[in-house]
Amino acid sequence: MGNGVTRATVVWIVAAAVVGSLSGVLWLLRSDLGGGRSGTPIVVGSIALTLLAATMLYHGIMVAAREQDRRADLVATRRAQGSHPAEDQPLTFRRGKPI
Repeated sequence: MGNGVTRATVVWIVAAAVVGSLSGVLWLLRSDLGGGRSGTPIVVGSIALTLLAATMLYHGIMVAAREQDRRADLVATRRAQGSHPAEDQPLTFRRGKPI
């Protein structure tokens, strides 16, 4: 995993991709290509899974942002203490200012 990305971020984004794929299958079943099924469970399931996948992806992005901010704070603290290890490179922009 790269800098600033932990397993929590990867898990949320991969889970969102899996749920989104399941949602896509249900949407495909609803289309003419999939037979044009219009049963209530398929309609409700496809909409619910789409919303769930979007929410999971959003949460994964927010987890990644929190991790990057936490890392940026750590870098700023170490720099204030006079420590400048090579791995303490800034990861992101925060509030419009380069870190």
